[in-house]
Amino acid sequence: MCSNFWGETNRSIDIEKARESFVRDFQYIISLGYVESHRSHNTGIGKTFEDLMEVEENNLSTADYKGCIELKSQRSKTSSMLSLFTKSPSSPPKANSILRQKYGYPDTESGFNILHSTIKYSSFNQFKNKWGFKLEIDEKNKRLVLLVKNLRTNELEEFKPFWDFKDLNTKISTKCSLIAYITAESKELNQKEYFHFTKAILLSGLTLEKFIMLIRGDIILFDIRIGAYRSGKNKGKIHDHGSGFRVHRRDIPKVFNIEEINLTPSVNNFKKPKLKREKKSESQIEITKYLKTDEK
Repeated sequence: MCSNFWGETNRSIDIEKARESFVRDFQYIISLGYVESHRSHNTGIGKTFEDLMEVEENNLSTADYKGCIELKSQRSKTSSMLSLFTKSPSSPPKANSILRQKYGYPDTESGFNILHSTIKYSSFNQFKNKWGFKLEIDEKNKRLVLLVKNLRTNELEEFKPFWDFKDLNTKISTKCSLIAYITAESKELNQKEYFHFTKAILLSGLTLEKFIMLIRGDIILFDIRIGAYRSGKNKGKIHDHGSGFRVHRRDIPKVFNIEEINLTPSVNNFKKPKLKREKKSESQIEITKYLKTDEK
């Protein structure tokens, strides 16, 4: 398994093995054609791809694929930003819950406070004409601070959650060291969504120093996406939809080194990997033919 605590030589060998395995697995997934989404709504694409790669959903600190490669997938025509990683503030404890309760607004259905806002470094945003959020870099204490301003009084709030640089560095080195960024064509048929995973590139080269520089340049943003469960046993409990650091797709080349990878299988190296969760059934073959015909 890859680890930044291993010797660099061992780590390089491990990464190369994981990379070769990823390419073989992805070549096979491409050959499946259109696959029905394993989950509805926006997160369906990530869930489907991870299932196909036999990566279990987890909250582990290591990278998704064999501990070496983080997996990011998006629909090819999406306008959504790319999430680099999610990370609650280092301090105070339960900072996201405090943010939601103190600065959020009531959800129309559940009545519980929710908070969705995109935050940058250069200036305060305007949230519901009441609060302003802004990122601040505290070089002395090596922290990234989230400032909150009352727009009606123009005064800063005493509540200042922050991320320690060391915590950010840990996330960057484990979750952003090597990313496979996958895109898929998306089609709907009989109210079901289908994906054809077609392209992957490798992203690397992000360091803490570059991360801070890109925060200053408003390239890397912080997205608060905190809600509350509307029903069920968790009703009223905080539901973080992935608050974290994100980047617009157009800015990916500013954040990472990009490497195109050859996904065309050759006669010599293509071997069907031992993937158990998806078989290309006759009905799937027909669906793929239908959807591909629809593209023409």
